[in-house]
Amino acid sequence: MRNQIDLLATVTVLGVLEQAYFVLQVIYARRKYKISPPKTTGHPEFERIFRAQVNCSEYFPIFVSVLWVAGIFFHQGVAAACGLLYLYSRFKYFQGYTVAAQGRL
Repeated sequence: MRNQIDLLATVTVLGVLEQAYFVLQVIYARRKYKISPPKTTGHPEFERIFRAQVNCSEYFPIFVSVLWVAGIFFHQGVAAACGLLYLYSRFKYFQGYTVAAQGRL
């Protein structure tokens, strides 16, 4: 049984680590721009980093659910590969969102 979920578990752990990275970026931005919790507004760069982290966090439960259902009921390898692609896309999204709007175009 365990060999049937190894890839799914690995992608899940990578996703959790990615979420932790996003949270750390918000913490660093709070310190850099001196914005103490629970405030979510302030310097525009902080607001972009905060919003990017929240956007990524909102979809994480859906990602994990779909990853596991697809891996268990269809094919673990394909689900894991799609999960890695999703995590990479979210990372690029986070990087792009934190840049000023003029820089995104």
